[in-house]
Amino acid sequence: MEAKHVAIAVLAAGNARRFGSDKLMADLDGAPLGLPVAQQLAQVDAAAHFAVCQPQATIASHYADLGYDIIDNPQADLGLSVSLHLAVEAAAKTEAQALLVALADMPFVPASHVEALIAACEGETIQSSDANQPMPPAIFPRAMWALLLETKGDAGARQILLNAMTLAAPTGSLRDIDTPDDLAASKALPHRIDPAA
Repeated sequence: MEAKHVAIAVLAAGNARRFGSDKLMADLDGAPLGLPVAQQLAQVDAAAHFAVCQPQATIASHYADLGYDIIDNPQADLGLSVSLHLAVEAAAKTEAQALLVALADMPFVPASHVEALIAACEGETIQSSDANQPMPPAIFPRAMWALLLETKGDAGARQILLNAMTLAAPTGSLRDIDTPDDLAASKALPHRIDPAA
């Protein structure tokens, strides 16, 4: 599939309870932790770029500066599925034939991997893999969106992805940051994204 037929959504409305503060604004290499994946995905010439954020979220203005359409999620307490529903509803208003979903707390995902997911999508759902287990980002063809709207709670699309194809991501690129310890550990590991990737 060509990128111009895909809507991209960064889900950034989590409560970060395990982190204990505004996780997406925590410092990572001199910038907000929630910014790198959005910067990478902004390089992809997609049909639309959405960021689902809590109302008044500080990170939202950074996404807007990158050209993302901001979608407010005032019900983030109800789980990840609410953000997923909002992303699907926004994508449904476009001509996109697939929706790529990424998480804001996975700062090391390169644009090259997202482009590979899009290129591999020929009408089937594809998720990423770190060689051990399937993980986001994932891409869902339009025919699957109705099922995404049926998801509930914090499991997101996990059930839908049980039998999905996987595409291996570069080593270390699928690390997510859930706690301050995760953030500290990530700074000690090689993880720099090549802007040209």
